[in-house]
Amino acid sequence: MTSNKIMIAVLVLMLSFNFLLPLTVSYAAPLDNLAQTLTASTVSSSSSGSSGGGLINTIFSFLFDKILGPLLHLGSSSTTGSVPTTISPSGSSANPPSNVDSGGLKGKVIVVDPGHGGSNPGAVGNNVRESDINLAVALKLQDQLTQAGAKVIMTRSSDHTVAPEGSTLGQELAARVEQAESNHADLFISLHSNENSDNSIQGAMTFYNSAQSSPVALIVQNALISATGANDKGTSQANFYVIRSTSMPSILVEMGFVSNGQEAVKLNSSDYQNKIALGIRKGIVQYFSQK
Repeated sequence: MTSNKIMIAVLVLMLSFNFLLPLTVSYAAPLDNLAQTLTASTVSSSSSGSSGGGLINTIFSFLFDKILGPLLHLGSSSTTGSVPTTISPSGSSANPPSNVDSGGLKGKVIVVDPGHGGSNPGAVGNNVRESDINLAVALKLQDQLTQAGAKVIMTRSSDHTVAPEGSTLGQELAARVEQAESNHADLFISLHSNENSDNSIQGAMTFYNSAQSSPVALIVQNALISATGANDKGTSQANFYVIRSTSMPSILVEMGFVSNGQEAVKLNSSDYQNKIALGIRKGIVQYFSQK
């Protein structure tokens, strides 16, 4: 079967060569060029500057696409039944996420404070450490806020204390506040995970201290619940140092309870952490759009 196809192909080439040769000497090509033309995956008829070249290219295209291609199984993937592979450029996505508010926070300075860290892991339950969860969500939130146009200041970006190791708790908290004040932040948001002796309690809540922070606390809380489906434990005024001592609108988000087995599993999940970051980011964008 293969030998028959080759014989037919040779006959077609001979006939086409005898047909094309009388047209004009200037378009005659060596056999190696002819073979190269016939085995090219595409032939452009627009590259020639004359009608004669276009005619010859058209004839070659016909011979290759309609006769030689099907005989020798050359050409496009449609003749073999394969599906072309789509390759996305490095560092980008073929389908970029539509949930990023590009430029929605342009010019805003936001301090993201992952609670605890280093020698202070915070709440620990069900083999989950609060400091690890806080940092994981904070890094995801940093990325989303940056994509939305904000300048993001992280009080910490790894598992360490903000003040020098060995500092008092007061010095540690003051170091976090100082980052917000020295960078003239438009918003300060501290991320925490909760615990309770009653391990059936679960849900997310958002705290604020001053009246100027109440609106952003409510908006972020609602967006967080919408994104995660967590039990809504609402917003509440509190006297936590980091939200009491900052001059800009400031909130403290308790993302869930590590003491609850089911919620601890979710908090430790990258997908759920993305949902938390998404909800907080949406709330922040909404807050600034209403100002």
